[in-house]
Amino acid sequence: MSRLTIALLTVNKVKRWLGSVLGGAVISLGLPASAADTIVFRFGEFSRDVSVPALAKFSDDGTVSPDLSAYFRLLDPSARTALRTALNQSVPVNEVMASNFLSTPLGKSSLQQLVKVLDQPASVAQPALASALILAAAKPGDLRLIDVLEAYPTQRLPVNVAAVLSLARSLSQQMNLQNRLFEQISSIEGAPGSGPSLESLAEPGAIKFVPTPFQFEGRDGKRITAIAYIPDTATQASPAPLVAIAPGLNTNMNALLYVGQQLASHGYAVASLDFPFTSANAISAAIKGTGAIPPPNAWYGQPLSVSDLIDQVQQRWGERVRTDRVGVLGQSLGGYTVTALAGAELDWEHLVSNCRSLSDPDTVVLNPAVVWQCVAPGKVVERQSFRDPRVQVAVAINPVTNPIFSSASMQKIAVPILFVSGTNDVFAPPISQQLIPFTAINQPDSLLVLQHNGTHLSFLKGTSDLPAFVIGPDQPLARQELKGLARSFFDRHLRDQRSSPGPGQSTASNGELSGRDPLKLLITPRFSRQQLNQADPGFKQFP
Repeated sequence: MSRLTIALLTVNKVKRWLGSVLGGAVISLGLPASAADTIVFRFGEFSRDVSVPALAKFSDDGTVSPDLSAYFRLLDPSARTALRTALNQSVPVNEVMASNFLSTPLGKSSLQQLVKVLDQPASVAQPALASALILAAAKPGDLRLIDVLEAYPTQRLPVNVAAVLSLARSLSQQMNLQNRLFEQISSIEGAPGSGPSLESLAEPGAIKFVPTPFQFEGRDGKRITAIAYIPDTATQASPAPLVAIAPGLNTNMNALLYVGQQLASHGYAVASLDFPFTSANAISAAIKGTGAIPPPNAWYGQPLSVSDLIDQVQQRWGERVRTDRVGVLGQSLGGYTVTALAGAELDWEHLVSNCRSLSDPDTVVLNPAVVWQCVAPGKVVERQSFRDPRVQVAVAINPVTNPIFSSASMQKIAVPILFVSGTNDVFAPPISQQLIPFTAINQPDSLLVLQHNGTHLSFLKGTSDLPAFVIGPDQPLARQELKGLARSFFDRHLRDQRSSPGPGQSTASNGELSGRDPLKLLITPRFSRQQLNQADPGFKQFP
């Protein structure tokens, strides 16, 4: 593959990352008065110019002008299509949202990483790129990558090809490995068997339940909005087992309450909440400028809010609900939350060590989960353990875990945990955030579920306004799969129904295949880091 091909294809990969940190969006272009008209690819003493207007024409109607023809002869048809798609991907972001996002710690950190590919001092490149993003977002219509390129406030946009090539190689290796992920994990213990169907487990039960919204004051004085589902069958003589649900970053409890409703219809008490600093309402208010920017690292304390939620259920429903034996389910940052409640301890030295790469001018970190965790490594969270002994089982969906948890941290998990990972997750990439951390878990009966073609948003409700490539295929099927997985795992570990058929209950060590296309599931028991590395040497590049 030529250097130009690698450089141009990297635009597509960077597009996916920048889109994810802007709320699942991808960037496109527009044309202010002081538009950039040339992208200059510099490699040592040599340089090549690419016309921005010619790129804009190509993005609009596919025309390859004479200015581009010499370069495009080096690109195969699939690469041309990928480039045009990258230039035209759009997201509904206006100038106020862009400006406010870039003012947040996450926005600043994201910008610091992206400008490393520009051949300009950071003091020049950062405000220039920020300006381009805001100007492009101010144009009518949605924000696109081509608009950002054209809005860059210098006539020539210099790109450091050496940095781009280094980034491209790294991304290419990771993407190739991720594309083989389902096959490679399936091979660790030999060919997997056929697992039970999730469809019957996902069916609603006959038990009625009462939804009860309420509020309570958190330990930081913030009012927390919550809801509980208490089944009619819950009595003092026959208390209902409790499942607490922890939503992810920039979502609210409604995103996963469909799982809670299904569990409640089978006799579980369910409680969920909106986290005060990371809910959709809090993030939206910060980006729109109508609310305060959340303090850095406030999200590390989210497990305490779930413990407080369990306290509230005990105070309000007393002996009708078993709060001494609780299951927890969380997604994304909620996945971090339930992993901590299950016993994983924060390892701040590990975090600080792994965050140093963000300060390396020659290393571009495009892992949104890592960028998020490394926003303020200097603001140390003194508390290590958020273990709640009432939590007896956990389901962590696309969890953010690394580098805040180390291998030693994950070995502290004290209850069975189900890790759910998607092969196409760009927000919390599966290799660094789920697979490698999972290899350190020693707790018996823990399982990894790898969802083929799954994304970070596959299981969530309320994402229909986002681009299809971010959401992924067949969300109704994904939600059905999660309902079946959650019910099976909680039935086994909260109700001791170990003889009932369910995913992961086979005595075989080679795992099971369940679900159906396009979201087949591989359900596998524990495996070691050595086994992971043997499945594909590419895993060795990850710390």
